[in-house]
Amino acid sequence: MKKLVVFLPLLLAACSSSVHMSQVSQNPSVQVTNPQTVEVETEQTVVMGFAFDTDYVDQAYAHVLEQCPTGASMVNVEYVTDHGFLHWTNKIRVKALCEK
Repeated sequence: MKKLVVFLPLLLAACSSSVHMSQVSQNPSVQVTNPQTVEVETEQTVVMGFAFDTDYVDQAYAHVLEQCPTGASMVNVEYVTDHGFLHWTNKIRVKALCEK
């Protein structure tokens, strides 16, 4: 029983991370002669099944459009989840090439 009491806090504090999807797309209509890499990350917090910041994907898209007004090419989108005890964080990571 004492071992369980000692290891219980460690088990409850355990966390993990998962990459659910990673997609790369190229826009042939956007010509990038002087490419600059743009990286954007937004996140959503979920506590005990209650989701907050539900527009985090739209925010990531808006940030990419702000930094790449003429368009982006070679866009890499990753959907990642970081798990904790009774909560998790969904993240969208966008990497793209664009003219600056």
